[in-house]
Amino acid sequence: MSLRPSTAAAIQDMPPPGGYKKLDFARYIPDRGPKGWQLWVGATTLVMYGYYQVGKTNQARIQQKMQERKVRYALAPLMQAEADREYMERELVNLRREAEIMKDVTDLKGNPWVPGSSQYFGGQWMPRKVSYFMRHQG
Repeated sequence: MSLRPSTAAAIQDMPPPGGYKKLDFARYIPDRGPKGWQLWVGATTLVMYGYYQVGKTNQARIQQKMQERKVRYALAPLMQAEADREYMERELVNLRREAEIMKDVTDLKGNPWVPGSSQYFGGQWMPRKVSYFMRHQG
């Protein structure tokens, strides 16, 4: 069921005479943070400091690599001498084993087999592969 509209004049709420009193909003609302230019200055400072730190770290890393490289260059002859000595020991063991295995074998000309001689008649000496020694050592 609905009500019929009244024929009386509508009553509207109006402000008091002279209006409502003014409210000081600034007093009740605090600042919302730093200003825009302060944010830009802060962000720029942080980014510049970060790039400075990256540059310092890169320089330190380059210096560290240079020192490691100098040490490696200084040790290279010693390491090569050690590797050559180990190679010669393995070669001697293999030549002795070859002499024992091939003691009854002759080459194409009828001469006794010479340990370490090339079966390909190359004429140029080439060192054997290290993996070859590892497989054939007993």
